[in-house]
Amino acid sequence: MIPTLRTMTLKSKLGFGKYKDLTVQKIIDIPLPLVLISAYYKLTSINYNEEVLGMLGITKDYQIKKPGTDGSVYINFLNKKGYKKKLRGEGSDKLKKQTKDLSRGNLQNKNQGHN
Repeated sequence: MIPTLRTMTLKSKLGFGKYKDLTVQKIIDIPLPLVLISAYYKLTSINYNEEVLGMLGITKDYQIKKPGTDGSVYINFLNKKGYKKKLRGEGSDKLKKQTKDLSRGNLQNKNQGHN
């Protein structure tokens, strides 16, 4: 199978994911540039024209050959530009209520209405 390369402009719709109906310009204006940056580095078939790459801050040093991906350049770009990746255990994961195991006596009291 031959991968097809999509070169996206400011008026192109993303076409996938949570923001599939938004254009590249709208995503930049929101501002959610990390959505576009991660798509550039992680997906083999997504490329941007020079204008969009300039708006995202992807200079010649950080551009990759398409079709293809490069995780190391992606990590270097994020570190250099000051973006922080969300680690597991932050955000909504912290909000999960921790449950504890109840003993037999606790369960009996609960079932019989003795809180």
